[in-house]
Amino acid sequence: MISEDCLESAPLALALAKVERIVVFDSVPPQPSTKQRYALFATVLVLLVLLVGFWPAFETAASPMDEGMILVYPEMMLRGKLPYRDFETFYGPANSAVLATAFSAFGPNIFVERAVGLLYRMLIALAVFSVARRWGNTIGLGCLALTGCLLLGTCLPAFAWFGAVACALWSLCLGSRADSSTRSFLAGALGGLALLFRPDVGPAMILATLPLLHGMTWPTRRQFALGTGVALLPLAILTFFTGLRPIVDNLFLIPVLHAGPARHLPLFSAPPVILTLFVAHLIASLVNVVAGVVAMRSEPRNRRGHLLLGAALLGLGLTYQAAQRLDSPHILFVTFVSFGILPLSFLVLGSRFGFQVAGRSGAVFACVTVVALLRAIVPELTMVVWPSFAAAMHSEPDATFLTNDGRSFPFDSFKGAATAALVLKRLNMLAAPGDRLFVGPADLRRTNYNDTFFYHMTPKLTPATYFLEMNPVSANRPGSRLARDVESADWLILNRAWDAMNEPNGSAKYASDAPNAVVQRDFVQCGEFGGYLLWQRKVPRTR
Repeated sequence: MISEDCLESAPLALALAKVERIVVFDSVPPQPSTKQRYALFATVLVLLVLLVGFWPAFETAASPMDEGMILVYPEMMLRGKLPYRDFETFYGPANSAVLATAFSAFGPNIFVERAVGLLYRMLIALAVFSVARRWGNTIGLGCLALTGCLLLGTCLPAFAWFGAVACALWSLCLGSRADSSTRSFLAGALGGLALLFRPDVGPAMILATLPLLHGMTWPTRRQFALGTGVALLPLAILTFFTGLRPIVDNLFLIPVLHAGPARHLPLFSAPPVILTLFVAHLIASLVNVVAGVVAMRSEPRNRRGHLLLGAALLGLGLTYQAAQRLDSPHILFVTFVSFGILPLSFLVLGSRFGFQVAGRSGAVFACVTVVALLRAIVPELTMVVWPSFAAAMHSEPDATFLTNDGRSFPFDSFKGAATAALVLKRLNMLAAPGDRLFVGPADLRRTNYNDTFFYHMTPKLTPATYFLEMNPVSANRPGSRLARDVESADWLILNRAWDAMNEPNGSAKYASDAPNAVVQRDFVQCGEFGGYLLWQRKVPRTR
């Protein structure tokens, strides 16, 4: 016999069974559509094409100090040396830590370093794609291709700047989808990591984050702040071991108040093409900001407008990098953001004011318009693209590689590499493992530049100075330890070429002659090779 209670519960049991079947059915992850597969295929194809353009940059000439220092600093960290305490650097510790990890896995060489630089650039291009594809795959692919082509002009050095921009852009991408505590935390962590690469991007990062924070709830804002704090913990730990004063000196006082002004180039001393590109960048940044505001106002519930405005403000906030030293490398360091999202801004503004061409046509038209404008205004910028791809077809590298002790460094001429090779040959004959090496300009009253790569090329020798790179009004500032560092060395490699540097800023001033006096008193010249002078200590240093 069936009880009355069972009869009453039968409809309920049947309903629960239906609900269970529905829940189970809905829990199956949706399969990617054909459109999504095509988008993934197109994205991979664009990245592979860009990889072809970047490939020759593995064998281009390197800057003796600028790329030399990003080879040396990670090795110093692997030897237990700490930035700010044991060597001077104006950058955050993240880049050296990333490179040290790569070097420990694959060996300390320039190809590993440039592979990390390629990774940074690919992450930047993909972040721009992630921003733009919120308006469709076609505009996303267009912005991806344009950003990648603009990055070709930066070659492949793993400068901290590119790591910082990559983290900043991805922080914005995650922050625009901060509907979960995990994404909010990761967005904040990437924002903090950007500061660990380059603390000076802080103002731009704060400016770019404001639109995203405006659209967050208080719980997600707290997760964002928590992520930022966790990411900055390594800097706090480093401060504990090095002390607060070296951190403040290296990351603020010296680069901002002393060495920075001595590196600054007056705005109107730049060549006309650089000035034109700078003005074009400012106009593009303002157009991007307007488009971001329009997107936010027209779609207040859709957070993609917040994302576009954040990316636009980031591009505008990074302008200081070009303004503080307006030359071709520094202007290229900022234009890939402003010009990279400009097609998206044109698409948004065209849609808002009724000029949109439907679907893919509108996206293609926006991308072609930006390329045509750049080609008309600054043809030099677009002319770097084709040679990069053409060079990939050549079998011979453009640079001449100097090799020593398993290390390589590329020069822009055979003569330069051969001259440096003579220095290393003589040094290898005379120096003993563990000897201390100092590298600088011939006239140490001005410390504007040096050949930092020599430290990388001589792994059996120990750097004798805190100033692995030479910065004006830093290494030669009043009260500097430079003379004591020279005195502690066994070998000096001094280069006359850097004595001729003469820029319209504070770097032209001469400082104390004390380091030069130490050279004349304690060392004897044992070789002259082109502009290089090799000096040996007169009386062997007691060990």
